[in-house]
Amino acid sequence: MKTIVCFGDSNTWGLMPYDQLTDVPQRFPKEERWTTIMSRALGDDVDVIAEGLSGRTTVFDDHIEGVFRNGSRAILSAIESHSPIDLLIIMLGTNDFKTQFAHTAFISARGVLTLVQQVQGHYIHSVATPEILIVTPATASEAAEVEMWGDITQRSVNHAEYLSQVADRTGCFHFDANEVAQVGPDGIHLSREAHAGLGQAMATRVQDILGMAK
Repeated sequence: MKTIVCFGDSNTWGLMPYDQLTDVPQRFPKEERWTTIMSRALGDDVDVIAEGLSGRTTVFDDHIEGVFRNGSRAILSAIESHSPIDLLIIMLGTNDFKTQFAHTAFISARGVLTLVQQVQGHYIHSVATPEILIVTPATASEAAEVEMWGDITQRSVNHAEYLSQVADRTGCFHFDANEVAQVGPDGIHLSREAHAGLGQAMATRVQDILGMAK
């Protein structure tokens, strides 16, 4: 049995695109989330664990929505909770672009680099270091609420390129979700169709990484 931990934000949690910011968050049924779709495609010999938290940043404390959303505060406990694991999937960065942070793609990618270094450093004296797959999130569109996200589309330019460089530097794998998925009408969150496409594509990528027979 292989174990995969998916460490992400609302698009791993499965938040439905909303009409306005005051809407109560709604979650896609479990069977419609990309993590579950990937799990089905991989089969019964793989345990896929979704560690998604809405609003999670890479390494930044959010003093509006809670500092517990800082990914660097949670990633080691997440992997220890489910260890031993074969593959860690990190799909983060979108929330780094919120107006209270206003970071660029370069800075967000540096945040992912810190997460990877945390994990690799944690396992430095162990033979059980998991493979790591860095996933570039689907790029936000101009529909994103400007008061919350500012010029996120412009600041997201080159996000995939910078994350690819992080993967090369650290010996990780990289996948760009934009190849198979786009954000929904709120400009931030994946649609039902995007979850389906991402889940199938990720299953193929994971099979390659883990050397699983197809």
